[in-house]
Amino acid sequence: PIVRRNGITIVPQYIFLLLLIQNTHKDTHNNALDFVQIEQKMAEDNPAKWMEGNWGVRFLLPATGNGKKLDQFNVENVMQQLRPLKSTCKWVQINASQGANGAYYTTPVSVLSEHVSKESVPERDLFGEVLDALLEEGFKVIVYFASEGPTKRKGHEEYAPPGSIKKWKDYCTSRNMTYEEGVAKLVVREISMRYKEKISGWWFDHAKYGDIELLAKEALRGNADAALTFNIEPEHNPDGSRVLKRARAEEHYTCGHPTPMVQRSPDWDGNESMIRTIENHGPYLDGSLAHMFIPMQEKWFAGKACFKKKKIVDWTLRVVKAGGAITWATALEDKKVIPEKQLRQLEKINRVVGRWKKREEGDDEEEDTDDEEEDTDNEEEEAEGKDEL
Repeated sequence: PIVRRNGITIVPQYIFLLLLIQNTHKDTHNNALDFVQIEQKMAEDNPAKWMEGNWGVRFLLPATGNGKKLDQFNVENVMQQLRPLKSTCKWVQINASQGANGAYYTTPVSVLSEHVSKESVPERDLFGEVLDALLEEGFKVIVYFASEGPTKRKGHEEYAPPGSIKKWKDYCTSRNMTYEEGVAKLVVREISMRYKEKISGWWFDHAKYGDIELLAKEALRGNADAALTFNIEPEHNPDGSRVLKRARAEEHYTCGHPTPMVQRSPDWDGNESMIRTIENHGPYLDGSLAHMFIPMQEKWFAGKACFKKKKIVDWTLRVVKAGGAITWATALEDKKVIPEKQLRQLEKINRVVGRWKKREEGDDEEEDTDDEEEDTDNEEEEAEGKDEL
C-alpha cells in the first residue's frame, strides 16, 4: 500500500477501504489479508517511526525581526538546560523562519539576501549553530517553517522588511515561478540541501498558504528519510476541540496543533481528546504517526506556565505509553533560556518517562513523589495572580 511519488512516501487514506472491499471477496481462511500486518508494514516504512512512544521539546530562536537578540543568543546557555533531558527527550524542534512569519529567518538564505532584503536573513547562522549543538548531544532535530515564506499570504505585511514583499514577488515572476513555488524551490530547497541528513523532520506551519506537494518534495531533497507534517485547517469535535487525524498524503506524523490559545488555554481538558484518540485507535492514524504539539504556557512563545506538573506529566506519559508522540513548546525568557517553571516540568517528565521505560524493561524503581508539592506551588501562584488583579 505504500508507494513513492517524486521521492515522497504516499499512503493514500482510502487504501483501508479498498483493502476492506477486497477482503470481503476472499475466503477468510485462505490467504485473507492480515490488517495487523498491513499496519505494521506501514509503521515500519514511516520515516517518523523513531518518534513512536517518545517526546520532544520546541523553542523559538530569535530571528532577524527580533532586533539584536539573534546576535546576542548564547547557545551554550540553553544547551546546559537541555542536556539533562536527553535520557528520554528524543528531539528538539527549532525554527528556520520566525514563528508564524515567513519574512524573517534564523539562517542565511542567499536568494533573499541577494534579491529581496538583507534584513530578512542574518549573517550569523544561529539555526546551524544550535542544530550542530543538539546533534552533538544526541538529539534529533525537527525544523519549524512558516509556509507562507516571504510572500506573506497570511497577512500582516507590516511585519516584513519595507519593500521586501514586492521585491520577492517581482523576483519570482522573473524566474517564471509562482510565489509558492519560489518559497519551496528557492528557500526550503536551500535549507534542506545545506543541512541534509542533519534534519530529521519538518513541521510546516499554515501550510494552506504554500504549495504542500512542492514543500514536501524540497524538504525531502536533502534527506529523503525526513518526517514531514503540515498544519492545515482542521476538523473539530462538538466541543470545539480539534480532531487528531491524518490531513495530507504527504505527511508522516500528525501536526497535533491544539485548539488555538485565543479560544482556550493549552491545558484545557478538551485538548485531551487527542490523547484519547491515540489511546483508542493506536499510534498510527491512516498510516500517520499520532503526534501532539502543545505549548506549556499561555502562548506559543510567551506567557505564564499554565499546566500543573501532575497534568503535564500525565498527558505525556499517556501518549508515550500508547505509542504516540508529543512535543512540548516552551518559551524562552529575555536571557534566552527556558523559564524555571517550564524547565522543572520538563525535568519531571524526563524522570517519570525514564522510570516507566525502565520498568517496562524489567528494572523496577520507586515512584517519584513530588507532584503534590508542585501542584501546591502552582495553586499559590494562581492565588497571587488573582490578588494582583
